[in-house]
Amino acid sequence: MVKFIAVLALLVVNHTHTIALVKSAGDSIPSVEYNTKQWIVPAALFTAGSAIAAIPSLRKLESKVYDGFNTKRESTHIDDYTQYLPALAVFTLDAAGLKGKNKPQQQLLLYALGNVSAAVIVKPMKRIIGRARPDKSDFRSFPSGHTSTAFVAAEFLHQEYGHYSPWISVAGYATAAATGYLRLYNNQHWLGDVMAGAAIGMASTKLVYWMKREINKKKKLKTQGF
Repeated sequence: MVKFIAVLALLVVNHTHTIALVKSAGDSIPSVEYNTKQWIVPAALFTAGSAIAAIPSLRKLESKVYDGFNTKRESTHIDDYTQYLPALAVFTLDAAGLKGKNKPQQQLLLYALGNVSAAVIVKPMKRIIGRARPDKSDFRSFPSGHTSTAFVAAEFLHQEYGHYSPWISVAGYATAAATGYLRLYNNQHWLGDVMAGAAIGMASTKLVYWMKREINKKKKLKTQGF
């Protein structure tokens, strides 16, 4: 479990920190200079997860992973809470007086929009694809909603506080990865479901922050008379 979580978290942070942090004039909080590299990890995760779920020969890999997880078929509800922990960390750091990239009210809006964006993708996909869960409880396995929510929160933490230390991002992504692990442990999802859910969560929050940046850029140009 620890290796699974650590590898995924470090992989994500390695790529997200290839984005340059630029310090604005008169601003103590660095702004993020976005580039296409930030989309590599979510694109790769979604492609791999979809391929594993769709290609029969790769589905054998999922079966092997499933057989290796929780052979006693026990369950826990910890993942119902861990999916929100990285977001809770943002507001805890706010309360502790550490300044994020945005004010708390803006953070709350951005986090909400990230979750809405992810839900708009995840929920229809679950109904359209109709994949059976490992425990056969229903046909809404792909993609994993819990994992998507967890990675919305992890990316949210990274966007707001990752510039202070990469270890803040590592902690957030590790918590999100732990949520994905627990979805496998609870026999609620296959490996492909979790990978796709992680990709959607990350990409949704990245998109919201990119849109905010573009809107701010247009407002700035407008005030300058361009």
